[in-house]
Amino acid sequence: MPASQETITLSVYPDLPSADARRSLGSWLRAEDRLREKVITAPDAGATDVLLVAVDSGGAVMVLVQAIAAWLTHRREDVTVKLTRADGWSAELDVRRARDMDQVTALIEAAVRAVADHQPSVETNDR
Repeated sequence: MPASQETITLSVYPDLPSADARRSLGSWLRAEDRLREKVITAPDAGATDVLLVAVDSGGAVMVLVQAIAAWLTHRREDVTVKLTRADGWSAELDVRRARDMDQVTALIEAAVRAVADHQPSVETNDR
């Protein structure tokens, strides 16, 4: 990944009408020292907000991966996190009641590695 920052958009589905899942993920990411100043909430084209995370080659991508993986393993309900890059690339992480941190981390690492490497779209699912 180039030294310059790139923004990854995170969408959470299903996001409850009160936006609890997105707020929960945003709070979780902001608890990480290396992400605290890099996570913002912004409106998307639809009726819900998304999280924008600025990442760079300084390790923020791996911190993001680990933080999302930890958040997913603590979710009780089914949830999908969609990562999107400005050039249109996206990956969906569909995790059903995640219990295995290594499995969740592997799924997210594959998606973020594809974002960092600017590879074609990848969709990963764990059911």
